[in-house]
This record gives sequence, structure tokens and C-alpha cells, in this order.
Amino acid sequence: MRLDRFLANAKIGTRSEVRKIIKKGEISVNGEIVKNISFPINETDIVEYMGKTVVPYRKIYLIFNKPAGFVSDKTNAQPSVFDLIDHPFIDQMHVAGRLDKDVEGLLILTNDGLSTHRLISPKFHVEKEYMIWFEGNLTAEKIQIAENGIVLAQNRFKPAKIKLLSSNIMTLTITEGKYHQVKKMIKIMGLTYRKIKRIRIGNINLGNMSTGNYRELDENELNELMNLLDITVR
Repeated sequence: MRLDRFLANAKIGTRSEVRKIIKKGEISVNGEIVKNISFPINETDIVEYMGKTVVPYRKIYLIFNKPAGFVSDKTNAQPSVFDLIDHPFIDQMHVAGRLDKDVEGLLILTNDGLSTHRLISPKFHVEKEYMIWFEGNLTAEKIQIAENGIVLAQNRFKPAKIKLLSSNIMTLTITEGKYHQVKKMIKIMGLTYRKIKRIRIGNINLGNMSTGNYRELDENELNELMNLLDITVR
């Protein structure tokens, strides 16, 4: 790839702007100043601008521990998770499976449209696990309602998995992502939620990540996720 295109893709500037930057001698490749705008860049090359390494544009997969009080959309009307992530390509990313404003926990953000489609599609049966702090009496009968699948006039949900952790904390695992599904299922079971936190999507676990923090998936996590989604890693 040409140097000017590489820099433009990396959002250093427009094509005309990066050409000026290159000609001014502000770009180095592998430690050497390069003023040739068509200089070929390989995957192993280290490109620096003003002493900082330029992050090449690529498919990116972030996991983020969303705090309550932030929406999962790009908007100026409300506080957004996109305001909390300082990544050079955040403007090109989207959320693969949103969380409501009052819900906490695991978000996956990516610029890969195919993986997003398969993560949220019920056809791929990707599990989403939530930890729920609730009020009410969770009986065996109520658990059976969710585990058998809910079929009502306005609500049709596939069978879920429920694990009671204590008298007022449970995990709920679903393979869909319908609008307000978790909240609706809690209500149908005759419970009231106090807090909802997503802790897992497929093989990706939130673990002990602090609220408001993010990181890129490691190689093993990414390979397992792509296998789950039946996507060939190139």
C-alpha cells in the first residue's frame, strides 16, 4: 500500500493533507524519514508521525465494560459509550448487540459488519449471559417458564438458561437479543430487577475488567469467536 493511502486510512488526515505531511518530512518508516508519497508500506513496517506509531486500519474487536447511564448509540443527545473510548478508529466502529442505558457490562465494538450480523442473529445461537440482581421469589416453576420458552401474544422467546446464585442474584442466558428481552422475561417471571449486567457473549467473558475500561480481543479469543461465527480468519 502507498504511504499516503496508509496514512489517510489511519485517519491522520485527508489524502491531500497527508501528502503535505509526508513532503514536510514528518513521517518515518522503520526509523527513516520518508518524503515519497507513493513509498510502499508492508504489514511489518513501523510508520511514525511526530514520534508516535501510526496504528494501521484493520478489523478491530474491542470489549468494553459499559457503566450504567450511557447509551450504546452514536449521539450527542445523551452520554454515549463512544465518548468513553479513546481509540483511533472509534468513529468507524459500531456496537455488536446494544445494552439499554441502565444496563451494565460487556459490549463488543467492531468495524466488522459480518461478525456483528452473526453475533446478533438468532440463527447462530450465540449465548448472551446476564447477571441479574432482583426482588421477588424465584421459584422452580418460574424458572421452568423461562427454560421452556415463553410464548405469549406479545412476547415469544426461545428457551433460556437460569442459574440461581443467591436468594436475589441469578444468571440468565439467552441466544436472542430482542428488544428489552431480558427485562420482559424478568417481568413475566413476576420479578423486579435492581441491576442487570451482561457478563458474557459467546466465548468472550467480561472477567475482572473494571467498569469503563476496554481492550482488544487477544488472538485466542478472536480465533474462538470467529470459529463460533463460522468466519474464516485471514
